[in-house]
Amino acid sequence: MAVPPVSGVDSVSTTNGEAAFDAAVNNAQGSEMTPELEDMMIEGAISIGGQMIIMPRANDILNEAMSDE
Repeated sequence: MAVPPVSGVDSVSTTNGEAAFDAAVNNAQGSEMTPELEDMMIEGAISIGGQMIIMPRANDILNEAMSDE
């Protein structure tokens, strides 16, 4: 089944995407971590840790406590 091109685009240019990616990598490597960014990353890691590790275990403990055994 043939699919017509979208908006008449005949070819895809990857040079703009590669240049934007390279610029983003260079910008990330050249920047320093600020205290505000570090605090945000720590808070995010704590919330993710709570959601992925602590809450499932807490649910298991609650289910065991509520069981008839």
